[in-house]
Amino acid sequence: MQPFDEKTHYVTAQRRSWQMAIVFVSIAIAIGIFGNIYASRQKNAAATSADSSRIEYQVSGTTSNVRVSYLNDMAFTAERSGPPPWKFGFRAATGRNLLIKVDNLGDGSIGCVITAAGKPISSQPESVTQSITCMAVVPQE
Repeated sequence: MQPFDEKTHYVTAQRRSWQMAIVFVSIAIAIGIFGNIYASRQKNAAATSADSSRIEYQVSGTTSNVRVSYLNDMAFTAERSGPPPWKFGFRAATGRNLLIKVDNLGDGSIGCVITAAGKPISSQPESVTQSITCMAVVPQE
């Protein structure tokens, strides 16, 4: 049996600690890279689907300020405020619900339109009102 050499033991333990740290960091980096690649492909599956349409929400009017609530490209509710005109475009799969709600925060008129492949599928003409809503379902092309 060899006598215990404290210096050799310390160096070996330190080397193992560094090796384990490198292994864990490498695994974390790999998970992050591949996780982001997977997530980016899943982000908007309709964007790569052949069964999808180009959607555009449009807000018009003469009011000084509006609050726009809408279903975005991920089908989550989003909200924006500002003066009209306002547009938001994305791709969506056939059959998906579309919604845009416009609140008039000023004194003028407001209107909204939802288009699919450049054709209006829902609209509300400009009028002096507190709120308007355009709703539709993505049609099959």
